[in-house]
Amino acid sequence: MSLRHAMTPWRILRFQSLNSFHLQNIRRVNSKSIFLNSNTNIKTTSNNTKRYPKSIKVNPSKHLRRNVGKKSGSHDDQETANVLSTYKVKTCSVITTAEKYNLEKGIALLRDRGIIPVTLIPDEIITFKYIHEGEKTDIMVLADNGSVISWGLNEKELLDNFIPILSEARINPLDESKYETEDIDFIEIENSKALSKNMESHLHNGSYIMDDLLIVNSIDPELGLLDKAAFSSGIARSTSLAVLEAALEEHTQKSRIITEKFSRGIQINLKEKHFLTSIGKLFLIRGRLNLYSNIIETPDLYWSEPRLEKIYKNVSHFLDIAPRINILNSKLDYCTDHSRMLLSVLNEKKGTFLEWIIIYLITVEVCFELHHYWVSFQNSKEEKTI
Repeated sequence: MSLRHAMTPWRILRFQSLNSFHLQNIRRVNSKSIFLNSNTNIKTTSNNTKRYPKSIKVNPSKHLRRNVGKKSGSHDDQETANVLSTYKVKTCSVITTAEKYNLEKGIALLRDRGIIPVTLIPDEIITFKYIHEGEKTDIMVLADNGSVISWGLNEKELLDNFIPILSEARINPLDESKYETEDIDFIEIENSKALSKNMESHLHNGSYIMDDLLIVNSIDPELGLLDKAAFSSGIARSTSLAVLEAALEEHTQKSRIITEKFSRGIQINLKEKHFLTSIGKLFLIRGRLNLYSNIIETPDLYWSEPRLEKIYKNVSHFLDIAPRINILNSKLDYCTDHSRMLLSVLNEKKGTFLEWIIIYLITVEVCFELHHYWVSFQNSKEEKTI
């Protein structure tokens, strides 16, 4: 039996995990919890503001990304304008803070703060509701990507109030300066009124991307939540990739200094350990990209649900995941060859040094032998004279 057919059917997983959620009964957490104190000065979105994926800092890894502006030919401008004027534009914020999250520990930490999370996808995603300025928002925690996603909160609110709660559940955590984020605008359709025929036909096939805007079909709340999970996985894939891009960029800047010194004929005093460590870091980045994560492939859990697989692939295409992976692998190839070249130069230098030591030892040995021969010759000469 193939793996595809051996898996638990997605629809069974979906409804087993969501039956206890009771989407209509949104649980309001005690306002005394510090992470639920609404800050009225924080604005989640603006109807007229366009946001594009960005980093929490000015990150060199952004040079590996192509511009994710408007995609041509997807929908006409008139329809986009109608959607923006009819529905409220909100922000989907994703922050990657670690390599992975321990969901069991994360659930315990959330419950300590009065939040009861729901397992949306077993061992993969947990979610809970949060009321912000009178509106419900969905917060999701992705285990394999080490990411937290909010559907309706801005980056600052998510970073200040929710990331600290889950800090102890992180596996291989990142320094705060190395967090990676994406902000993408979205519209949530919760009823079919005022829908154009074109939009209605698109929503019939599930949520989709219109230009640089995510359109979430939440007419069926359960399906809408699953669509958000698929979008979240795709966007978190981008931030996880950005973490590796930033790590490689940092390594490249350090190795560039050594290369420039070589080009100017400056001697460097580096040991073999330094280059072996450098090669090890490169292999670790390559492993996290190609072996230890699902960045390069579609997760198995989407195989039995084409609707979600389509969303996942579309958002991955929107964020240029495939070309960024190819560029990153190409740069890793070059950096690995560069480090190996420097190591070979160091080994050759060490080999040359050892050769000269051997030459000196042979020279000393020859000198000793010549001295012994001279002493022996003098002794034999004296014996003959006697």
